[in-house]
Amino acid sequence: MGLDTVELVIAVEERFAIEIPDRTAAQIATVGQLHQFVVAQLRDRGSLELTSDDIYSILTDLICHQLGVRREDVRPDAHFVNDLGAD
Repeated sequence: MGLDTVELVIAVEERFAIEIPDRTAAQIATVGQLHQFVVAQLRDRGSLELTSDDIYSILTDLICHQLGVRREDVRPDAHFVNDLGAD
């Protein structure tokens, strides 16, 4: 994981008050996978107060801010490295 990815993981952990283990973070390649992971973590903790769409929107905002990409480039199938330029 490069610095961009580490900073994104930290931002997601802080925003949603979850922990993303390094091994798991290294396996998350797409926006959709990250979204599914966050939803599952919140559901498992019983703290799914936001809708799945709300979570996706928040993740999109975080990704745009952290990676400096346009909102329209953030799609569920977008790969962090290949499509969004994360290192």
